[in-house]
Amino acid sequence: MADYYGTDTVVSELREDGLLIIRINRPEVANALNGATSDAMENIMNHAEKDKAVRAIIVTGTGKVFCAGEDLSELSEGGECQTVTEHGFGGITARLCSKPIIAACNGSAAGGGMEIALSCDMVVAAENAKFGCTEVGLGIIASTGGIVRLARDINRKDCMELLLTGKKIKAPQAKELGLINYVVPAEEVMDKAIELAEQVLKNAPLALKWTKYLVHAADQMSEEDAMRYCDGAYRFLEKTEDGIEGPLAFTEKRTPNWVGRYFERTFSFFPAPARPPRRAGAPLRYIRPLLGAKASAESY
Repeated sequence: MADYYGTDTVVSELREDGLLIIRINRPEVANALNGATSDAMENIMNHAEKDKAVRAIIVTGTGKVFCAGEDLSELSEGGECQTVTEHGFGGITARLCSKPIIAACNGSAAGGGMEIALSCDMVVAAENAKFGCTEVGLGIIASTGGIVRLARDINRKDCMELLLTGKKIKAPQAKELGLINYVVPAEEVMDKAIELAEQVLKNAPLALKWTKYLVHAADQMSEEDAMRYCDGAYRFLEKTEDGIEGPLAFTEKRTPNWVGRYFERTFSFFPAPARPPRRAGAPLRYIRPLLGAKASAESY
């Protein structure tokens, strides 16, 4: 594996298969983020977003804790929060990343650490890990995704209990609520996360990218409009090189050779919504970055 814009407090390595592993490396403070660490994660994620060599990402921590949230020493003297970057806490929580992200929670995730986990596409957690949006006990709120994502992802009563009490729940309970994919022994967390990532890496880059965008966009459209956009995306993708390669490789009983490249780009595949979405402009806000100008192999 090769170093990927890493620092002393954020170790990052890119494998040959396109899997980028980002590890928060501040075990002496339970991997709490300060401004410099959050900026380093923002920088790594910005490069990964644009780099065709990066196809999936795992975020984890050094030691026995995933991330304890913000390093409160930067707030304790009345200073402003330094850990929220352009793309949220740790450069992740306010980012609609085009690459699949897996949180490998080697231990507990509290406050902003919980919000990082919530913002990832999949979560693998150690069986002894605890999760909680603990901000209310500090006089602040879970503003970088905790409130919004919990309200969207679990039922209202459970959401309110977690947010208003600030309590931590154990990994098995978090899985019951639908916040975690897998609960495994601590020593197996990375192995399971890598196994998931390798399953993802077998699939077409553009199909993964569009699937992520459409899942998020569908939240902001009626079911009818969402179906229309999914149909448009399908008809668009089937005309890409990967859309032709996939069925061909299947019939020839061989492994596909994905290139992540468009033949053409046009909005004509996307019909006007039958009625305005709940948030005006939301669908194109998500889909437009996928289209843009004429694409090359760097498109994904």
